[in-house]
Amino acid sequence: MEQSLRLFLLKLQSAEGTPEVGLTKANLFEADPGSGIEPDVTASEVDLVGGGYRQHAAVIGRRRANVTLIAPMRRQGDVDSGIVPDWMRAMRAARFALTQNNTYWVLKPSNTVYTAATVWEFSGDLNASAALLRTAGNVKFDWKMSFDFSGEGKAQVELTGVGRYGGAPTMETIPDVTTEKKHQAVPALVGVTMQINGDADYQCLSLEISGNQSIEALTLPSDASGVGVTSVTTRKIKFSCKCYQNNTTTVDPEAAMFALTTGALNIAWGTGSEIQIQAGHAQITSVKPSDENGVQSWDIEGQLNRNDLTIRCKGGHSSSSSSSSSSSSSSSSTSA
Repeated sequence: MEQSLRLFLLKLQSAEGTPEVGLTKANLFEADPGSGIEPDVTASEVDLVGGGYRQHAAVIGRRRANVTLIAPMRRQGDVDSGIVPDWMRAMRAARFALTQNNTYWVLKPSNTVYTAATVWEFSGDLNASAALLRTAGNVKFDWKMSFDFSGEGKAQVELTGVGRYGGAPTMETIPDVTTEKKHQAVPALVGVTMQINGDADYQCLSLEISGNQSIEALTLPSDASGVGVTSVTTRKIKFSCKCYQNNTTTVDPEAAMFALTTGALNIAWGTGSEIQIQAGHAQITSVKPSDENGVQSWDIEGQLNRNDLTIRCKGGHSSSSSSSSSSSSSSSSTSA
């Protein structure tokens, strides 16, 4: 079984607390290395006092699953295709609302979206009935977006979640997803339009935006797994970046921090601003001196106030203006 031959499927659940079954090639999630389902099973030793050293059978309790999905930020169809990128589809299970607006798919954090996901992972063996299939249901995610301007030159989304583990893996055949694979190039982080704290003069080497969401898989004693639905209990959207130090007449992050200045954090890249990140109320909370290969820099941290974040990616229908896909009941175009 080879790592590079593994396969992931993801389907948004139509009902809270009820994992989906019968996932198909239409639910393909094209993931980066580092993605996977890991069982998190409670095992308690039974060590009784009985006049001698003895070890009784351990108790095997709740069966949770830790799920990691990593994907490049890109569109996955023609500009007017109506195909939802994998990473945007999965973000709905991180309590984001998804809509379309004039060729863009649009994600915004939501307090009322409760969509969960079912995730399947096939091990890397393409022979018939030769792949191990692990499953996780009721999955909800925390999220992080990473922008590596000075290194790999690409943006990634990493989703880390918990849910109900489906039990011991079974031997299955990997679906043939040849016709489902998307081949759009990942847009490079060059020619980027960007603002940090409302200032376009920052020269960023790297940037991260993270949800800092706490995820809790609830206990359900009546289920054979001992695990019920999953809740997102907190969200504190923050950012961090490394930027070259500059003359304070150009940029002055410490002055902005002490003045409680808030401003836009905007990023747009790709052909025709293919992907856009927009936050209107970014605030700097920490500035520390550092260096990058001997060049002085700042390590800056901050937060995105008011839950104000909009993520856009080309691929929505041009005729749409505000069509919504935000509820937990999924339409066929967004639930695969």
